[in-house]
Amino acid sequence: MSTFKIKSYGKSEFAWLMFPDMKDPSTAQDKLLRWIKKDPRFHKRILRLASSKDDNEYTKEQIQLIINKFGEPGEYDGY
Repeated sequence: MSTFKIKSYGKSEFAWLMFPDMKDPSTAQDKLLRWIKKDPRFHKRILRLASSKDDNEYTKEQIQLIINKFGEPGEYDGY
């Protein structure tokens, strides 16, 4: 059973959870954004759920979508 909590996370904070081996949070954030943008329809869904265009945080709904697509932090290494 998973212990990962679905909640709002800062974008770099969540990205670093997804990619703990990256050298810093901003590099992890760039990588996660590349993953998301590989699927334009998925990217649009993520954007529609944002609190604002320049939001620095993922909502819990966005986190759930990301988890549904890529798995929980540490589960997916396909990119």
